[in-house]
Amino acid sequence: MKKILASTALIAGLLGSGTAFAVATVICPLTVGSTAAGVGAVPANGTAGTHYMTRAIAPKCSANTNVAGEDGTSGAWYAVGANSVKGKTNFGGHTNGGAVAKTVDCTIAGGCTAAEAVTARGVANTAAGGSGT
Repeated sequence: MKKILASTALIAGLLGSGTAFAVATVICPLTVGSTAAGVGAVPANGTAGTHYMTRAIAPKCSANTNVAGEDGTSGAWYAVGANSVKGKTNFGGHTNGGAVAKTVDCTIAGGCTAAEAVTARGVANTAAGGSGT
């Protein structure tokens, strides 16, 4: 019960501080379900203290890739998760002192999904939040 109350208090605190919310973007593929190479979604950018990137970038997606990115708390870092549709492993990394590393294997080898890349992004974002800078 104490854990539930502590969690509720944490969530309430986050809801009360609007600038602390992270900005998440599914970068690749630009069109859900696409396996073709092409341009990706431009990650949130522009405001120091809100976004990690202050200038827009133009992502280019390789064929059969899933990439998801997220601004850390108040733009303090940027976290990514990625996989290859035909691969077997998810990868995540962040700019808060973290290198790109394997998170977990995909549920189906040779059938990695965009949702799994988003989960890998979450793992990297959590790791970034616990990193010292």
